[in-house]
Amino acid sequence: MINKLMKVLLVSGLTLSIGLITQSPAVHAAKVYHSIKSKSYATILPTYQTRSGNPKAVIWNNKLTQKQFSLSDYPGTNWYVYKSYKMTNGKKTGIFYRIKNPENTVSGLVWRGYLKQVKHLSIKQQTLNALPGTIYSPHLQQITDQLKNHPDSQQEYLQKALGAQYKKFQGITIPGFLASDKRLQAQLKSGKLSFNAYLHAVIPKALLTDLTGNNYQVKDLKGWQVSVSVSGMASKNYGWGFVYFLEP
Repeated sequence: MINKLMKVLLVSGLTLSIGLITQSPAVHAAKVYHSIKSKSYATILPTYQTRSGNPKAVIWNNKLTQKQFSLSDYPGTNWYVYKSYKMTNGKKTGIFYRIKNPENTVSGLVWRGYLKQVKHLSIKQQTLNALPGTIYSPHLQQITDQLKNHPDSQQEYLQKALGAQYKKFQGITIPGFLASDKRLQAQLKSGKLSFNAYLHAVIPKALLTDLTGNNYQVKDLKGWQVSVSVSGMASKNYGWGFVYFLEP
């Protein structure tokens, strides 16, 4: 009887020990980060770049549990911030930005200390930033700047100025002619939408409707020469204009 009792106690003790060992990692595991406050920048899309000297800076998933991308793999990239989060895991708290590149191929959360804001960009530079991979061409800019002097013979002028390259010349109009495009321009003029956010909305649609080809996206324009003619804030036509391209 005593032996049976001892066996029961030993088995019970072993089972309890295994249970404690099995449970202990869960008890001591770090909590997952969660958001306690957020702010949207969707109507602003401020431009940021990576600060130098942070080779291990990464872009995380929503819970900061998995590394999605390394910032060092995208040198010189202009990042658009469209939301910020104050996040905590109960022990550590920090501010993280939800970012994306102009091509919309990379996005995620990054600690704000790894980024620096780029301010006071011209209309032309913001437009070029929205078309990464393209090559600004001063020569093409000179040619397209003269289009206003040839209102009734633009095609003939371009054929003469571009020569054999004329066949590779294309352009887009922003905004487009849909009612939704006009609303975006109205929001831009009223200050409800930043120029950067405006471009991010109208350029992809214009590429699809205006360029001859198969459903062009920003990422398809790598190596294309580009020039810009878009009205600035002082103009009553603020936000309206053209972006011209020469295919390689």
